[in-house]
Amino acid sequence: MVVKIREEGRVRQRSLLIGVGVNEEGYREVLGVMIGDSESEESWGEFFSWLKERGLHGVDLVVSDHHKGLVQAIYRHFQGATWQRCQTHFMRNILDKTPKGLQKELHAKIRAIFEAPDAKTARVLLNQVLEEYKNKAPKAMEVLEEGFEDAIAVLELPEPYRRRLRVG
Repeated sequence: MVVKIREEGRVRQRSLLIGVGVNEEGYREVLGVMIGDSESEESWGEFFSWLKERGLHGVDLVVSDHHKGLVQAIYRHFQGATWQRCQTHFMRNILDKTPKGLQKELHAKIRAIFEAPDAKTARVLLNQVLEEYKNKAPKAMEVLEEGFEDAIAVLELPEPYRRRLRVG
């Protein structure tokens, strides 16, 4: 989140970095908040190091939007953890490339993909949507196909955890 703060008598834009975890009972908890210069790999790396210094460990899955610096920092600081692309942000990216008249119906079909019972079913649904919309919304289908695997990592987890872990 970008916020305006007063520094040395001047108003400046800074990034508010927020970490939220999901505990074993499935409840969300704020892990920490920090002001960063930007959403760069360096800022996120500093934030993740700080969270680990405070005791964060055992990270298995990280959900975020698709900022390159953020994703690189996740891979560097949480080696072995799976990265899940935030489905809410991903959906927005797809719909931004979809003709206005098709957005509602395409939204419903993509939601069905995200809510599939497993990755195999999600891939079957993906192929149906790609085929149906390849000529009607080609740019949207490119975005969907390119980011699909990153957006379904959560399907490998038990059902009770999926709902809270789809968005970052």
